[in-house]
Amino acid sequence: MLQFATTSNPDAEHHAVDVEEFHKLGAWLASAYTDIWQHFQVEQLGSGSLSFLLTWRGSQQQLRPVLFISHTDVVPVTAETLQDWRHPPFSGAVADGAVWGRGAQDVKVGVVSLLEAALALLRQGFQPARSLLFAFGHDEEVGGDLGAVHIAELLASRGVQLEMIVDEGIGLALAGVAPFTKQPVALVGTAEKQLQTVQVTVQSPGGHSSKPPIDGSTVGGQMGRLMAAVSAQPPPTKLVSPTREFMIAMADLAPAWLSLMLLAVKYVPFAGRLLAKMVSMASEEAAAVSGSVTINFRLLPGDTPQTALQLTRGWLGRDAAAANISMKGDKALQPMAVADASGPHFAIMQDAIQAAWRLQGPQHNGKALPVVPMLLPAMTDSRHYARLSPNGALRWSPGTFGTAGGELNRIHGTNERMRIADFACGLLTYEALLRSFGSFGAEAVQRAGEAAGRRPLHQQQQQQEL
Repeated sequence: MLQFATTSNPDAEHHAVDVEEFHKLGAWLASAYTDIWQHFQVEQLGSGSLSFLLTWRGSQQQLRPVLFISHTDVVPVTAETLQDWRHPPFSGAVADGAVWGRGAQDVKVGVVSLLEAALALLRQGFQPARSLLFAFGHDEEVGGDLGAVHIAELLASRGVQLEMIVDEGIGLALAGVAPFTKQPVALVGTAEKQLQTVQVTVQSPGGHSSKPPIDGSTVGGQMGRLMAAVSAQPPPTKLVSPTREFMIAMADLAPAWLSLMLLAVKYVPFAGRLLAKMVSMASEEAAAVSGSVTINFRLLPGDTPQTALQLTRGWLGRDAAAANISMKGDKALQPMAVADASGPHFAIMQDAIQAAWRLQGPQHNGKALPVVPMLLPAMTDSRHYARLSPNGALRWSPGTFGTAGGELNRIHGTNERMRIADFACGLLTYEALLRSFGSFGAEAVQRAGEAAGRRPLHQQQQQQEL
């Protein structure tokens, strides 16, 4: 799969740099997983029919399905870095205990792992009670507008409501998470930051550059006031879920002095930043009659595009009335629910990870690998399904980082790879997830059915009429 150069680009047709490469990948999937293609419902959709929706129909249709998300597109490989790759980026070379190539971590490994896990269960005769859906978008790296958005719209048109979403995330921090702990930790994203871009355009009366206005109405004057306000008036700070749960979980792993501070988040309202990253730039001359500045927001769970607009208007102050303020990006997206880290879905994820990834060495004394909720700093395709999933999404990937190899830096970088040992553990994890989510809630439905069967006939008829 890594041998197909399925690079996405927002300016390309269907967001695909080479459409033929995507067609080849689709044909390869159909030939490599013939049993799945025959047993599942397979739909090709999205722009150019380059995305996939697979349905493994459950035996109890009253149960809401679980959606597993991955994507087939990858980021480009720049020509100047080709000589730095130990193996060609689209070779799929197997060497030194790893599989090398663009997409090995982000995130063709997810597509293959999910299909391999489903195939293993299918051959074991497993039949899910709850339907399992697999959405493989083809343009996640450039926003998902022509892939995941189309899949989400199709599901919405069918009235589908999801029990849970499982999407890509971080993985395992083998060396811990500084400064909290040095022991291995599995990180599961229960929420993610959202991107919101605000464009501010201001006007000036104009005039010759030798006689600029002196009332502060120049483009430079207005932009200067905005930049000064952004610097002097940072957004209000607050601590939100899942960062709060992350700190509480880390309190059990941290040194005593730090543990006390982390536990204080239960009682003391100190916070992380509302906007983790803000990038702005402006360019103008003294005689310019208009100018613009772009402000990039990363919104926390609970915030909306209106949050970004209100902050921008506050920074503009007296200049807001004359400025043109517009939003770009996912302004219509519904905010996604934060997955409950103490709920049954997270417990399924935790059990699956802990069963596949076991801590080795006497220093761990047989303890299970800690699985900790976190706020994912990046965006995934899951955001496009927010209105379909009241329980939110869980985000995890079968990779390890924090080692001498610098695995995390390889994502979108040079020498991207997936360790074979990590891939094997990932397969076990996904197999457990498919089995557990496919069976989740089945016993309750069965008990309800048995109870209904024991009721007198006239009560059963009344229930059917209702």
